[in-house]
Amino acid sequence: MTLIGYLTRTQFADGAIDDALPEEASRLGKALVLIDTEPGAAEALARVRDALPRIRLATTTVSAGAPLRGEIARVAEELKCAEAATIIAIGGAGAIGQARLVADAAVRRGGICAVIAIPVSLFDLGLGRQVRPRDGEPVSCPRPDRVIADPTALAHVPPRRLAAAGMEILVHAIEAYASPSFNPPADGLALEAVRRLARWLPLAVASSDNAEARREALAGALTAGLAMEKSIGGVDALAHPLEDDLVGRAMPGELHVPVLAAFVGFNARAVGDRYGALSDTMGQGGAVTGLDIQLAAFARALGLPAALRETATDPNRFAQVAVRAADDPSAFANPRLLTRGDCERILEAAW
Repeated sequence: MTLIGYLTRTQFADGAIDDALPEEASRLGKALVLIDTEPGAAEALARVRDALPRIRLATTTVSAGAPLRGEIARVAEELKCAEAATIIAIGGAGAIGQARLVADAAVRRGGICAVIAIPVSLFDLGLGRQVRPRDGEPVSCPRPDRVIADPTALAHVPPRRLAAAGMEILVHAIEAYASPSFNPPADGLALEAVRRLARWLPLAVASSDNAEARREALAGALTAGLAMEKSIGGVDALAHPLEDDLVGRAMPGELHVPVLAAFVGFNARAVGDRYGALSDTMGQGGAVTGLDIQLAAFARALGLPAALRETATDPNRFAQVAVRAADDPSAFANPRLLTRGDCERILEAAW
């Protein structure tokens, strides 16, 4: 078992749900389990119940994907009805992000709400500074008090969903490293996340039986989440409105590479040699082409689109998306100032 105490307390190991969770929850008498509809979440819930037979667990469900500010009051009421002060969040950004929003609301009211996160997908594992709701701007929230990172929980994720989720967190690691914010520890973590994900994500996607690849991919996502203590850039500002237009026709993360590849040219003069360092890391020390070309090739190798024209994206929507993106808080963290015109030109380059 590996215990990591940077930013929050994380237990990382195969079987951590079965072995570490009982220790981390040993003082609980009651808890609310918040589960989303990510593949594998139901199986993880069954393991949690087996691991915590003496704890009274109430359960409520939220949808997968980004959480909703509009769900905060309902989940808080469920927590109150359970007579609990701890949420065990099982799933992806839906459950874990929702739990963080509820915890933030409790703190603002002068209360307490602890969160134990059990991820079943590749994302920031709840370690990023902010939660991005579907129905509002990003919110700075308390991180989970505990993260139980168990690579075996990824076994039920379909390959394309794993690829898209892994690509999104890889893009976040790249943006964290390229950010001009000064945070040397986060820089090192970001490069390490890129190295791990570039090497192991394709293997994890290719075979659900490759336990080592799942473990290393989850370690890459954990490392990227820790690196997100540093600011990330404007890719989310453009990618998320595009994904909103394609609900049911694109998974979260599928559009991040086309957008980032177009950002590389726009941001190049503001990031110095950082894209070169990222290119070296993506290439694992081999032949270097260019980061945008490497990203496109990497996406296609995973079966993901490398350009927006390979998706159902409507280019006639670019002007409306650019208006939303330029006003998004994520755009303000980009290495270069983003105007609406810049956003529209980046979308056209991504086409």
